[in-house]
Amino acid sequence: MTNKALSALRIIDLTQYIAGPYCTKLMAGFGAEVIKIEQPETGDGMRRLGPFYKNHEGLETSIPFLWLNTGKKSITLNIKTVKGTEILKQLIKNADVLIENFSPGVMHSLGLSYETLRDFNPRLIMTSISNFGQTGPYRDYKAEEIELQSLSGGMYMTGDPEKEPLSSGPALCQYTAGKHAYIATLMALLQRGKSGNGQFIDISIQESGLEHIEITLSYNLQKGKNAKRGEHLFVPWDTYECQDGYATIIAMPSRHWHRAAEIFGDARLFDKKYLHVLDRMKHRSEYEALLRPCVKAHKKKDLFHAGQTRKLAFGCVTGLDEVIESPQHKAREFFVEIDHPSVGKHKYCDAPFKMSRTPWQSDRAPLIGEHNQEIYTEIPGYSLQEIQQLSEQGVL
Repeated sequence: MTNKALSALRIIDLTQYIAGPYCTKLMAGFGAEVIKIEQPETGDGMRRLGPFYKNHEGLETSIPFLWLNTGKKSITLNIKTVKGTEILKQLIKNADVLIENFSPGVMHSLGLSYETLRDFNPRLIMTSISNFGQTGPYRDYKAEEIELQSLSGGMYMTGDPEKEPLSSGPALCQYTAGKHAYIATLMALLQRGKSGNGQFIDISIQESGLEHIEITLSYNLQKGKNAKRGEHLFVPWDTYECQDGYATIIAMPSRHWHRAAEIFGDARLFDKKYLHVLDRMKHRSEYEALLRPCVKAHKKKDLFHAGQTRKLAFGCVTGLDEVIESPQHKAREFFVEIDHPSVGKHKYCDAPFKMSRTPWQSDRAPLIGEHNQEIYTEIPGYSLQEIQQLSEQGVL
């Protein structure tokens, strides 16, 4: 652990489901000691959500939980009891970061507000993640991913303009909020290194979703107009059918489009009236009519690599088997095998990025309460006998 980027940090993790656990997953991956606090017997709510390994429903077989909680330690603690709150405060006293995603007001009602915790740990960084943030008129509203994507504007720009808006992808706002919480917490740690003081961070999942419509926002701010759902402004910029699937052809950088047109071998694509991106936009329909049969005559990976060779933003639609067998992913060791006592060995997506001196660690997700003895015996005055008694009383 000594050569990990965040190995000096102890994180108290009071989060469940996706956004919070993704944030702490990143911290654990880069070496922080993440102590995940779960409700006795039931644990993180994600443990009860599938898909489950081989459809065997159980607290240790949820595939999303196993991925979102790699590298963490799990202890059980009922923080709604007086004793549970007391124990939690003792853990926080020696922690660097506390991350929670309860509904706004819950931590205050438990006597665990940032103002209270700061009194006995002024270096503490507390990050709160909620649907709409800790303040504002929507603060207490409940929401699922579909509402969060809608209210962030993401669904406004996704789908056929003649039909209903569509989701951009599963839990997109949740994962983005988790990433924002991770980055914000690291920035607070850097500031603490200079000032010696902690601070409070307020993350709104709905506001995090604004990241996905940055071009739409810029268009509105610069032009005073609202973008419309449908075809991209530039031509070509779409996913087209080809011999064995679909390829994404993007004319960017637009000044190099002539390099891409060479791939398709149709001299009409070089006509002067299509020379500039504005010309292609003007003649969108006829240019698309020329391009589509050219794309269909090729295989998707051939187009992908031909675009790469010409430094163009081409892509192709692949299946999961193709992703796993990708030479690039293999060279980067993006998929790693992790062994878990309940589900065995399986491939997991590894680090989102890699650092040469402080590498990512790929450890399994914990069993519920697996680290109770290790963590609680660190607290002065808690013997194995007392830990057992607290467990029987429903505190642990």
